[in-house]
Amino acid sequence: MKTVMIPTDFTNESIQVAEAIVRDSNEQVKIVFTHLFHVADDIQDLLFSGYREKEFEFVSEDFWADCKSLKEEYSDTLKSIKIDFFYGNKLAALRNFMEYHEVESIAYSESYGFPKLNKSSLDAFPVLKKSGVKMINADLISVSALA
Repeated sequence: MKTVMIPTDFTNESIQVAEAIVRDSNEQVKIVFTHLFHVADDIQDLLFSGYREKEFEFVSEDFWADCKSLKEEYSDTLKSIKIDFFYGNKLAALRNFMEYHEVESIAYSESYGFPKLNKSSLDAFPVLKKSGVKMINADLISVSALA
């Protein structure tokens, strides 16, 4: 069984990335949808910021429904779907986060990119690329599956 992290802004494009990964897999897959946020440097921002409490507001009912549909459609292959948020500015913390989730690869869509949710969102691609974890461009999977 493999675990794939998908950086997301909780839109249909992320679901399409997950579907490409699951459809192409020869083994069971666990998906972890993740959005990456900066940790504030200012102590006042840390003390008075409520974004950690509100992060799940970014996840729409449609996204939850799409996750459920994906799980039902690929029930033999898709073992689980999780949604989690990473907060940090350090590569070591990101590696710990991925180790906790047992992430073996990171899937993304090069054509869609890594949209931010708000001003606290990290520019995810450079950080994820430095993590040393295998990156999978789902656009290439979709193209090869159609060929």
